Amino acid sequence: MKNKEKDHIEKLFTVDEAAARLQMNSEVLRRKLRAGLIFGVKLTPKMWKIPESGIVDYINHADNLSKHCAVAETKISENCSRFPRWIEYSGLPGYLSQKYGVATWLVMKKIIELDCLENETAGVFFEFRIDELHEITGLTRQTLHKVLLILKKEKYIDFLTIKGKNSITKFKILTPMKTPRSIYEIPAEHGGVKGRLKTEVIGTCITRFF
Repeated sequence: MKNKEKDHIEKLFTVDEAAARLQMNSEVLRRKLRAGLIFGVKLTPKMWKIPESGIVDYINHADNLSKHCAVAETKISENCSRFPRWIEYSGLPGYLSQKYGVATWLVMKKIIELDCLENETAGVFFEFRIDELHEITGLTRQTLHKVLLILKKEKYIDFLTIKGKNSITKFKILTPMKTPRSIYEIPAEHGGVKGRLKTEVIGTCITRFF
């Protein structure tokens, strides 16, 4: 059973393969990946890998996901994005996916998105139900718990659960975020700091997790 679960979680598709399954143009799929409407792992600036769970989730929840993104955009300041673009170029997606499996990056990315939605600044706890995280990631509770422990051990996040009739878990992203490439090494066109004036960085969300 565990082997079947692992194979399902870690089965990855290229953009062309995923586009064929979704019956959409490859460029349209890339735009959806960049917008966060379909979950994918950006291994290099030009290479995406899409897990089967991401394809299934998009098929099953495309309408709800679009509505969620629209609501999220209204809650985030103009200087922020729902997901800081520089992280995609930091090497973190590939590092976590290759070392611990694609599920680890799937969960980390979702926690980053939730943090951007819930908090004005990083390093602050926010509340989110584990059951909801289980539903939106498509992972089993056992796998999700294992991934959260990995991220906590690696000092990417902290979390604690307040038990009761309606258990709530508090999450916090630990900063500065450990990434293979620093935000200062990533050029401005990829959401980083390199090549920007100081006035373009100070007081913005560009360095939210750094």
